[in-house]
Amino acid sequence: MKTKELIMNSIRIIGDVFLVNLAFFIAFNFRFEGAVPKLNYLSYLKLAPYISIFSILLFQMYSLYSNQLKKKISEIFYAFIPATFIIILFTGTLAYLTHSLAFPRLVYLISLPVLFLLLISWRYLTILLESSISSQEDIIIIGRGENTAKLIKNIIYSMHTCYNIKDVIIDDATYLSELTNIDFNIITDFSSLEMKLSDLDAEIIFIASNLAEQEKKAAFYVALEKDWEVSLVPEFYEIMLSGARLEQVGEMPVFEIIPPNKSFGFILKRLTDICLSLIGLILSLPLTIPAALAIKFESKGSLFFVQQRVSRGEKIFPVYKFRTMVVDAEKNTGPVLACKNDSRVTRVGRFLRKTRIDEIPQLFNVLKGDMSIVGPRPERPHFVDQFEQELPHYKFRHYIKTGITGMAQVRGFYGTDPEDKLRMDLLYANRRSFIFDLKILLETLKVIFMGHKAN
Repeated sequence: MKTKELIMNSIRIIGDVFLVNLAFFIAFNFRFEGAVPKLNYLSYLKLAPYISIFSILLFQMYSLYSNQLKKKISEIFYAFIPATFIIILFTGTLAYLTHSLAFPRLVYLISLPVLFLLLISWRYLTILLESSISSQEDIIIIGRGENTAKLIKNIIYSMHTCYNIKDVIIDDATYLSELTNIDFNIITDFSSLEMKLSDLDAEIIFIASNLAEQEKKAAFYVALEKDWEVSLVPEFYEIMLSGARLEQVGEMPVFEIIPPNKSFGFILKRLTDICLSLIGLILSLPLTIPAALAIKFESKGSLFFVQQRVSRGEKIFPVYKFRTMVVDAEKNTGPVLACKNDSRVTRVGRFLRKTRIDEIPQLFNVLKGDMSIVGPRPERPHFVDQFEQELPHYKFRHYIKTGITGMAQVRGFYGTDPEDKLRMDLLYANRRSFIFDLKILLETLKVIFMGHKAN
């Protein structure tokens, strides 16, 4: 499977480079009615290598060369919307900085839809090709409790075209009672686990949470012996290990784990936050001014919604957002988490939430230093207390500043449960970097177009 994936990605890269340049070639020929001046043609050829390399790097940032069969086609479709626009923007900026006269304005306008249609059609064709030459991978799932059942549901409903569940080892089969048409073998006995696994056959083993350390070791050892791939749902200490640095004490190798609140990089991140928030506030004026007018016209009340939230070190601060609900929305209910199709949300507010425009005033929070551009979303003190009682390690997400967007917002969904969001927040806290932040910002642009994720 890995060899096939490598070959397919090589084909995709070659095709992407060809189509990016073909889109501009088509736009030039349309603009000049088939007779492209030599000056424009030669000027474009000088820029073509930079445009091609940038496009491939951008697609890599959007994860368009990894696990394509495990993604929904809609997710790939929405990724190409901002990616296409960014390529055109990069090309225009490059042409301006190099004083190139290759690109009349009409070329940009024509190349944008042409590029999008070519790339999405090509990607769809390569996915069909990869599907036709790939077979489902047989998998085993082992774990205890409801989280194991949740993992199985995610695989069945999200990745059923990639995986074929052969065996499930779970402590209680009633956790799977909601599933229909079960066609896999269920084992509820964990005794002699290593021997049981040795008698099974698969290509991948999924290790869910709540397993004892000895049970995890047994699964790992069997996987190594039988040459299986291992997919692990991480516990907190395993998330911390993912960012460990290999050191050596004398002749002994050791993993060095630095807590997120002590790692270097806060100064650079703060400078980046200030620059991006100032640029964002200026560039967003064409959106924020009409939004402010629409809020005031639709309903009485304040323009902004101010609410207490929790950030780094459990510091409480006032977060600013455009008001999207009716006035005194929680007067009779007290603190309530917003839900899908919430009746308290106004018509204008529904649009602002879907497009994330309501979040723009939080750039003032970033300037003040309360928040960062990228980080775990800030939660209200009432719910922080609740989650800390229900979820071990929830307090560790407060090692870093909260953010306007984050890993849980671009990788999860509106209904993703708090425990899975916590895993993503802790993974971000442990792996954050300038490149990782940039990747999340790029994916945020994609999520804005995905209504089911941008609520």
